[in-house]
Amino acid sequence: MSAIKISAWLGLVLSVIGIFLKIARVLRQGEWWPFIAYDYLAAALLLIGAIAVLRGGVSGRWLAAGWGFGVAMFYGSFFDHLDNFMNHVGRDLAFERIMVFSTGAFLALNLLGLALALKQPARRPPH
Repeated sequence: MSAIKISAWLGLVLSVIGIFLKIARVLRQGEWWPFIAYDYLAAALLLIGAIAVLRGGVSGRWLAAGWGFGVAMFYGSFFDHLDNFMNHVGRDLAFERIMVFSTGAFLALNLLGLALALKQPARRPPH
C-alpha cells in the first residue's frame, strides 16, 4: 500500500474519531463557536482529502492541508498543556498529564499523516 493511501486511511479514521471526541467535549463543557469550528474544519479537510485519495484522486493536497491544520492545532495544545504540567498550573496535574499524553499522541499521528501525504512515490528510471 502506498504512503498516501496509508495517510488517507489514517486520516479517515482520525477524522471520524475527532468528530465524536469534539461532540463529547462540547456536550461536557460548552465552548464558544470559534473553538468548536476549527476542530470541525480540520476533520472536514481530513475527511475530504482521505475520500478523494481513496477514490483514486491523484493529488493529496486536501489531505495534506488537513494534516497540516491538525499539526498546528495539536502543536499549540501539546505545548500549552506541557507548560501547565511542568509549572503545576491548570485544572489539576492528573488532567494535565492526560492532556500532555493525548495531545502528544495526536500531534505525532498528525505529523506522521502529513509526512505520508507529502511523500512522493518512487519514480522509475527511464528505460
